[in-house]
Amino acid sequence: MRRLTRTLLCLGGLTAVGASAVPAQAAAQNGSPWRPADDCQVVAARPTATATLVYALGLRTGCADDATAVLQIRSVGVADQLVRQGRIVVRNGRFTLTAPCSPTPVTYYVAVADSARNVYRSERIQLRCTPATATRTPPAAPAASPSGWPPPQAGGSARPAAPSGVPAPAPSARRATGTAAEEEVVRLTNEARAANGCGPLAHDPQLRAAALGHSTDMAANGYFSHDSRDGRDLGDRIGATGFAPLRAWGENIAFGQPTPAAVVRAWLDSPGHRANIMNCAYTHIGVGQAGATGRPYWTQNFARH
Repeated sequence: MRRLTRTLLCLGGLTAVGASAVPAQAAAQNGSPWRPADDCQVVAARPTATATLVYALGLRTGCADDATAVLQIRSVGVADQLVRQGRIVVRNGRFTLTAPCSPTPVTYYVAVADSARNVYRSERIQLRCTPATATRTPPAAPAASPSGWPPPQAGGSARPAAPSGVPAPAPSARRATGTAAEEEVVRLTNEARAANGCGPLAHDPQLRAAALGHSTDMAANGYFSHDSRDGRDLGDRIGATGFAPLRAWGENIAFGQPTPAAVVRAWLDSPGHRANIMNCAYTHIGVGQAGATGRPYWTQNFARH
């Protein structure tokens, strides 16, 4: 029986995940709790740090309509300062943002607001980005052009369009990056993209390593999810391979399709998964297949620098 799960979509540099992916009272990083999702609201976890980045996580939940959400990383010193900002149109879901981090201690907090007049500010925390204090390796996300805070309280911008003028590298003539089955998934994916006017994706060894690692882990541990059993998400897995800078990303997974043609057709028949395949902003792909013959796990990672 075909089995597919939700898709991760990248919009304007912020990761949006379907509301079903977020528990009503999820535990934020560093132990900072979320407020209960008893009505439409936005919340933010206090920021965390990697070796070089400050990582912000926001959530919009309990809402019936789309709205423009603005996520900010701010620092506190002589004055409250905006470090980085990103926007996304979202109904319910998580979104993330990163910014360069100082090697000297700086007090940061995360602010999130939406065009429905919901505003939330996280607790403040002092962070210092050095290898010794690195916690996770989330993906980089570009900042939108800074504007005033809070954002406009009515209307809101349209869903961000795919960046224009981003060259899409053609697959190189060197030896194959993956197995014959994985390369066939890449070929069929590029064939479908070409019919939609998108450029071909280059099969990247680092993205392939992230995809294969996730498929192998799901097969070995008997689960099916975008989140690994050890708590890592797609951004963590890609970041661990060294694929950088990471400007946009997405992931499709599947289980049980016996052939490359079957799994690509299953993804194309699912609106969310098809959206990832047909996202012309992506320039690179990684495909990993693992598990029992005839009932494999498939992972398809998309990204661009």
